[in-house]
Amino acid sequence: MKFTTTLLAVIPLVTAVHPVLAADCTGLPTWSSSQVYIGGNLVKHLAKRYEAKWWNQNQDPSANSGPWDVWRYLDDCEPVQPKPEVKITTPNAGARLVLGSSVTLSAEASHPQGVQIERVEFYMDNVLVATDQTSPYTYLWQAQGLGQHTLNAKAIDASDMMSESSEVSFSVVTDDPIPDDGFKIVGYFPSWQGSVDDIQFDKLTHINYSFLLPNADGTLKPLENLDKMTALVTAAHGQGVKVGIAIGGWNGGDDSAFETFANSAQGRTRFVQEVMAFVVRHNLDGVDMDWEYPDPGASAENYALLMKELGQALHQENKFLTAAVVALGYTGGGVLESVFDDIDFLNLMAYDANNANHASMQYAKDSIAYWQARGLAKEKTVLGVPFYARPTWKAYKTLLQENSANACRDTDGSSYYNGIPTIRAKTEYAKLNAGGIMNWELSHDSNGPASLLTAKWEVAKGLSPSYNCQ
Repeated sequence: MKFTTTLLAVIPLVTAVHPVLAADCTGLPTWSSSQVYIGGNLVKHLAKRYEAKWWNQNQDPSANSGPWDVWRYLDDCEPVQPKPEVKITTPNAGARLVLGSSVTLSAEASHPQGVQIERVEFYMDNVLVATDQTSPYTYLWQAQGLGQHTLNAKAIDASDMMSESSEVSFSVVTDDPIPDDGFKIVGYFPSWQGSVDDIQFDKLTHINYSFLLPNADGTLKPLENLDKMTALVTAAHGQGVKVGIAIGGWNGGDDSAFETFANSAQGRTRFVQEVMAFVVRHNLDGVDMDWEYPDPGASAENYALLMKELGQALHQENKFLTAAVVALGYTGGGVLESVFDDIDFLNLMAYDANNANHASMQYAKDSIAYWQARGLAKEKTVLGVPFYARPTWKAYKTLLQENSANACRDTDGSSYYNGIPTIRAKTEYAKLNAGGIMNWELSHDSNGPASLLTAKWEVAKGLSPSYNCQ
């Protein structure tokens, strides 16, 4: 038998070692023993990142991350790099700065490890206005744009780490109080969207909370978001703004409850009693009737009787009565001329004329001409403008988020609305030919420099525009 010896070369086994990349755990929640976690939840714990495999609670990831345990270890967290610290030092929160005055914006910035601060950036209403690379970090600003503003600063260090200060809110005011010439600036505020904190109260005279709905017997349905209206009344009254309750609205085109209770003396009496109790109970300043729409004929006669009875009750308590009415046309005849004596003013809904260019300048002029030709006094005429587009129904602030250039035009190609130049032109026309201007609705506006409400206010008060449209 022949044996063959085979020599095997011994080749060392080399395993490639890949560096473990640390994870950015910024923003991850820290594991808590009281928190319930479900599969896919990510946490950080003892500088490591874990993922929950399934439902668990009070299972420490560091002790329960084996193959059959509830947690899966992913990777280590990269060390937290200290960031610079920055805060606004002037102006003070709540400061009142005089329009046109020179104001020093200043901030303090430092680093906990002494890393050099490269620059501090100042942001007014979320728009970069200045950069300073040397301490003390300051910028000389000419106060502009009446009303509320916010200021914050960002500090960037030599490692390109950035931190942001808390916002400081202040207001720009005139040296002398702006005289009240009686021109009304009215805004509708819906129950279902928008925050009371976002309302620019200093640019309004009236706000109508929308909507309270009636029942067919003249009683009232429960108001949606009553607490929100209560907060609105408190905030508005603190700045001298009147608040009314808007009753009705489009409501899907269903005005049957109005038609039913207004058709009888008993129904009208019940409605007036219920409304007066609501207004007094909630410290409201008045009522905006938004019956959409009484038709010419019997419906118009009942509407006129209702408005007379409601107006008498409200005026006896020094409360206002207004009404939202169609811009012009057939249903305009559902509001008889006698109603003009019972209301403080009418809000003309000069929008929704169509889907393209639904609120043109000419439509606004035609609406004012229609109502005044029927005998409505100039001081009781309030022109309505939209803060939204058709046919997309996009809010103006949404259009701005999509493209800031939309502020200065009336269409983006598919949406039709009123940009700043048209809003200014309509306000100027209303100043000459009407007693005020209103909008539907306040939560659609931007609170930044391109605010449509700001544009109206500046024209109404004879102030220079704070937003430049080329």
